[in-house]
Amino acid sequence: MGKNTYVAVGNKEDISDLITNIAPYDTPIYSMIGKTTATATYHEWLQDDLGGSAGANKKVEGFEYEVADPGVRSRLGNYTQIMSRGYGVTDTQETVQKHGVSSEIAYQMAKAMKLIALDVEYAYMNNSDRAAGDASTARQMGGIPYWVATNVFDNDGTPRDLTFDMIGEALQAVWEVGANPGTMVVSPMTKRIIGKMTNGATKFLDADESKLKERIDVIETDFGTLKIVVDRWYANGSVLIIDPSLWKTAYLRPFKTLDIPKTGDMIKKVIVGEMTIEARAEEANAIISDLTATLPEE
Repeated sequence: MGKNTYVAVGNKEDISDLITNIAPYDTPIYSMIGKTTATATYHEWLQDDLGGSAGANKKVEGFEYEVADPGVRSRLGNYTQIMSRGYGVTDTQETVQKHGVSSEIAYQMAKAMKLIALDVEYAYMNNSDRAAGDASTARQMGGIPYWVATNVFDNDGTPRDLTFDMIGEALQAVWEVGANPGTMVVSPMTKRIIGKMTNGATKFLDADESKLKERIDVIETDFGTLKIVVDRWYANGSVLIIDPSLWKTAYLRPFKTLDIPKTGDMIKKVIVGEMTIEARAEEANAIISDLTATLPEE
């Protein structure tokens, strides 16, 4: 056993929960969205909408009841993706005294947990396609770039500077379908570009108002406050406007730590799991692409 839950392997905690929370700043999307259960390698879910729009609703006394035909729910699905990380150390290395580490294998597996979390975040932010796989090809989940298709604001491949008008246009599009996104995900470079746009007018979220946090800040828009989240795995040249409540991590096989049978004088362990991402309402999100990926000149 390690000295705490961050380096220990074999405790009874939910490994998937631990992996989700082990690096929340490096895995903001994976850490903030909810979770559910998958039951097959092609995980399916149903998507519905309100089936109408708001309007004047007034009836005279004695009116005859009217009913509308129910809308048809959409059936969507995504492939699960298997992820695995493992380490092995010799029995001698595990036994000898070490500075600052009580168990070498526990220490290495703690690093594997963090790497798994980064792998999940990378897939969510970069998988622009999905694959069913076969006996020789791994399955691949479709990530967020695969799912967000209704509200994609591009410029036919020609880069242009990000503006507040572009952000407002994207927010208006998702508001008009009844959504209320509150998060904009950007790359580190795009975060710096936004910093130049705001000219120091950015507000910072922190329970202690005496502290300023550069990692998460907010901007005021015509549609309310938009929190900016930096994701190191998101590519330059685009921004993602997202409602995290409408995305779920669906685990077919929650992550587990397994002992590999000994075949020599080594201790071997592996973390393995299988999951995918659900897009509950892709039209409630937006992508602004074809953006300049360099800082503006002073």
